[in-house]
Formats: sequence, C-alpha cells, structure tokens
Amino acid sequence: FNIVIKENAETDEILSEGKVIIGLFGEIVPMTVLNFVTITNGVVRSDSNFTYDDVPIHRVVRDFCIQTGDFLNRDGTGSTSIYGTKFVDENFRLSHRSAGWVSMANHGKDTNGSQWFVTLVPSRWLDGHHVVFGRVLQGIDFIHEIGEIETYPGTSIPKKYVGIVHGSANEVEKRYDLTLEDLSSNEDIIVA
Repeated sequence: FNIVIKENAETDEILSEGKVIIGLFGEIVPMTVLNFVTITNGVVRSDSNFTYDDVPIHRVVRDFCIQTGDFLNRDGTGSTSIYGTKFVDENFRLSHRSAGWVSMANHGKDTNGSQWFVTLVPSRWLDGHHVVFGRVLQGIDFIHEIGEIETYPGTSIPKKYVGIVHGSANEVEKRYDLTLEDLSSNEDIIVA
C-alpha cells in the first residue's frame, strides 16, 4: 500500500508518505485473505466500486492500532465484503502478538466486512475476537508514524488526513515462512 499523510484531504501537499508491504496468511485464513485481496485489487459489485484506493485511515488509537477499510462511507461507519454485508470469523489461529499484525475490524462475532487494522503494540486481548490475516513485512516505522498523529479530543479521528493512495495484492514467487523471532518482532521483517 502507498499511504500519504496530508494536512487535510483537499490539499495536494504531502507531509509524509510511505509504502507498507503486508504478507498474508492465505493457507490459514483463505476466505479472509480472498476478501482482502479482492478489495485491494478492486472489483465492481452491485454498482459499487470495492477498493481500498483513496480510502482514509479513519481511526488512530495511540499505543494500540490504526484502522482503515471503509470504502463505503470513508469515515468508519461503513463495511461490507465480497461475500455480502458480513462474513464469519474464519478462525483465530494467529495472535496479535506484537506490532504489525493485520486483523479484521468487526462489531462482534461473525461481523467481518472490509475494515481492518494494524496493531502498534502486542494486543493479545484481541485474540479470539478478531481474525488475524496478515503481518506488516515492510513499513512498520511508517505505521508507527501514523500511530503518533494527534486525534480530535475524545475521538480516534486523526487531525491530519491519512489515506491509502493505491494498493495491490500480488502472488509471491517464493513462499516466505515467518520464524519464531519474526512472529514477535516489532521491526520490519524484510528490508528493502
């Protein structure tokens, strides 16, 4: 994903930008990954454009997570999936064991849609409640930069515009297996 930080959504001036590469666990949570990949690459369904391109990161919770994925309303109130409005919690085999884990945002059991978040710290209290489907492999420092953006008082709405410019999901030529050290790392797993 190519992500920008700007003073507001209307300005062309970019304050900061970064590239985030996420590895996906398609063998462990294939349904969840298919939903994410399909929306990332863009698809038209029911006269709606399902894509994460030009979607804001609408939620920043310091020392916890950043959240995005509302391509419907762009403010955190909308969510849908390629399977319908919601889809089931596939499984909870992966843990929010460190910064950089990518997980489905939901409103309770079996309410997954298009919204997702990235952890900024170990967040194991989410295990069993949110389906983990990916891990930031590159760009974790930029994720932390986003996590430091000031929010409006009493909210998790960032005062600056943070948005995905473009995303694409590509099949890897060679499978990458995370080591035990990678699983708990708070750093980039692959280096550019």
